[in-house]
Amino acid sequence: MALTRFMEPGAPIMKEKCGTLLIAERGCELAQGLTAWLTEQGHRLKAVNNVKDLLMTLQSEKINVLVMDVRLPEELGYEAISIIKGLHRKLPIIITADENNPEQESRIRQQGIFYYHVNSFGTDDLILAISNAMVRSSQ
Repeated sequence: MALTRFMEPGAPIMKEKCGTLLIAERGCELAQGLTAWLTEQGHRLKAVNNVKDLLMTLQSEKINVLVMDVRLPEELGYEAISIIKGLHRKLPIIITADENNPEQESRIRQQGIFYYHVNSFGTDDLILAISNAMVRSSQ
């Protein structure tokens, strides 16, 4: 027996916005860990492992949220965030780090990122941050 949902006349239909998440990391551990959740949410995943591919992808595709490992920018360092912000001022950027270094976190937060995530805290906070960033990018 099929279930039918009745709605009030004129009630808005809430549709989840599907977006594209770009993960920039060496290796693919985070991307593999988030694949099932992203698929379940209807989001697309793109993964790159260097700054050149990151910048090329940002220029050629519509990306809703960027998750970038703090170690990825190689020789660019924190300037990579400024370059990315120059390309896409409103792009929510989530930075991941293996260790909680308050000085590094402070310098990165000054670049106007969306969220700073310490990997040892687990993925629940990261998933929540990605969800919130997807909502923000769709507005």
